[in-house]
Amino acid sequence: MSESLYLEESLEAIFKTTMDAVSATGAALVLEDGKIAWPEGRAGEYAVRTPLRWKRRQIGELVADRDTPFTDEEQQLLSSIAHHAAVALEHGRAVMRGVLAQEIHHRVKNNLQTVASLLRLQARGDVVDARRALDDSVNRILAIAAVHEVLTERRDESVDLGDLLERLRAMLVQGLAADKRVAASLEPVPLAGGRATALALVFSELFQNALEHGGGSVRIELAQRNEDVVLAIADDGGGIDGAPRGTGLSIVEALVRDELGGTLSLADEGGLRAEVVFPA
Repeated sequence: MSESLYLEESLEAIFKTTMDAVSATGAALVLEDGKIAWPEGRAGEYAVRTPLRWKRRQIGELVADRDTPFTDEEQQLLSSIAHHAAVALEHGRAVMRGVLAQEIHHRVKNNLQTVASLLRLQARGDVVDARRALDDSVNRILAIAAVHEVLTERRDESVDLGDLLERLRAMLVQGLAADKRVAASLEPVPLAGGRATALALVFSELFQNALEHGGGSVRIELAQRNEDVVLAIADDGGGIDGAPRGTGLSIVEALVRDELGGTLSLADEGGLRAEVVFPA
């Protein structure tokens, strides 16, 4: 049971071994934080709690139950099982930490490459306003950071887009146009972390354009229609003729096409309405 790289397999082996070895009616592993991992069977009249020790530190307890008292030999056997359980538990945790670290490094590397690509694209413009370029870059980096924050809080591989866009909305409004009226209708839509980064950048660019070049109000809509996700940002400004067609829009078009596999449409509806549709 110390050989498996998968913690669930190790825990299952621990409890089967414990129950078979001492004819227990039930067994459980109580971790350091008090959480119970893999409770099995039922409680009995008698219980033995054997500490799990790793490098002189107690990392939990192995609990065994049955209806008759445990002999000294059986308690020694439980101590041996507890030793192997501690090894298996720490082995599994170490593997998971390694996998997690590798995934984090990979994600950070990809995001840094994205930032570098965006900076190169901005630098290739005919006229580069240094202050504006820096402000835009800050907002893009903060959008990527928001995705990391949501992933960390959820401890999951997917992001709730409604939650993510609400955070970005609050951040951009505060920094760019606190006096604008912004209405948002955001449905909870799950999306994988890698694609969520692309959508965060798309939203940041489109929403920033609406705040800076639109009228006094902006409306944001996020919904899932059948197999597609639809993000729309509409303002009451000058319409398509007043919309900037610079680096920001080029970034949006590239991200929607290449990263999201979707389409971007711009329409004049008493202002500019930008709609992004991509497969869920």
